[in-house]
Amino acid sequence: MSINLFFLLAFGFLMGMFGYFSPNYTVPKDSAEIPTIELSNFTLYEISKRGIDHILEGEEGKKFEAYYAVTSAKFSDNTKNLFQTIRADNAVHRSDILKLNGNVHYVREDGLEFRSQEGTYNSKTSNIHTESSFTITQNGSRVDGNSLLYNTQQDTVSANKIHAIYQLK
Repeated sequence: MSINLFFLLAFGFLMGMFGYFSPNYTVPKDSAEIPTIELSNFTLYEISKRGIDHILEGEEGKKFEAYYAVTSAKFSDNTKNLFQTIRADNAVHRSDILKLNGNVHYVREDGLEFRSQEGTYNSKTSNIHTESSFTITQNGSRVDGNSLLYNTQQDTVSANKIHAIYQLK
């Protein structure tokens, strides 16, 4: 066997291995959604002529085509009568609906606080809704119960199985 034939066979073998073992860069058609933007340890400000309207803070944020998802989320809203903040371990924001999961904590400027394990906040209607157990506290008063619908603008509450401690002034 000549040396040229040996190198030709070795080259052919290596090219065959390269073709067989080369990586496939095509994206499967049934893959999960791919975020258009990803952020880590971030703070976003929405500013208008009045000043800062909204603040969004998070550990990790992903913006998809129709929604965005945030871990260790904190949303602050300065567009209502009272400044308000809502936190959660995980949040998904779609249109004006904020779905919260894990250690939900709502705080308003006048001292009202709401805690639950899950919840939904509609920023247009100012409604907070949860199907799990909840606690609302303000100025020494406390309400515990299940399945809450609370309007933060009108201060109206609808809840099931409540237990309340109310401080009269």
